Amino acid sequence: MANSEEKVSKFVQAITQYAQEQKEKIHQEVEDFKTAKLQEAEQQVLRDAYTLIQKERLELQGDMSREMSRRDLAARKELLALRRDMMSRVFAEAEIQLAAFRASPAYMDYLKKAVRELESVLPTQGTFYEVGPQDTELLPQLRELCPQGCPVQVADDIRLGGIRGVNLSAGRMADNTLDTRLEEQKDWFITHAGLTVD
Repeated sequence: MANSEEKVSKFVQAITQYAQEQKEKIHQEVEDFKTAKLQEAEQQVLRDAYTLIQKERLELQGDMSREMSRRDLAARKELLALRRDMMSRVFAEAEIQLAAFRASPAYMDYLKKAVRELESVLPTQGTFYEVGPQDTELLPQLRELCPQGCPVQVADDIRLGGIRGVNLSAGRMADNTLDTRLEEQKDWFITHAGLTVD
């Protein structure tokens, strides 16, 4: 019987040891599973955080880009306004200088030369000449300068002075007005005065 009790004891001991091993194995599997799930959750959290950071970075870059564009546009508008103001002042001063020129004896010399230039490019037949209202008192002298049979009349759109020849039948016009010459200088001024806005 002692032998039988010893066998039972060894059997119980073996079962207990096996149960303990199984318990430890299951416990280890549970720990490994928890560790794996925890690592998986950490990786997912890291991926989500990275995605969120990238999204916020892109939004921030977009906001910064829009702000820079807005500031650039505002600066360009300010520069354009300054350029317009500067051009207005420069050309207003030029108009004052042209008015002074028109009041000088050199103006009649200019008109004589201008009439000769117009004569060289326009046919005599059917051509008429135009001056501004400010040159009305010069009409008798200008009629003597212009080719015989070519009338000289006043045109309200000539503000600064000079003379223009028109031949409707030939469909031609030649312009030696100070208005046109000053207007042509605006493009030159913008290009050469360094006032371009890039």
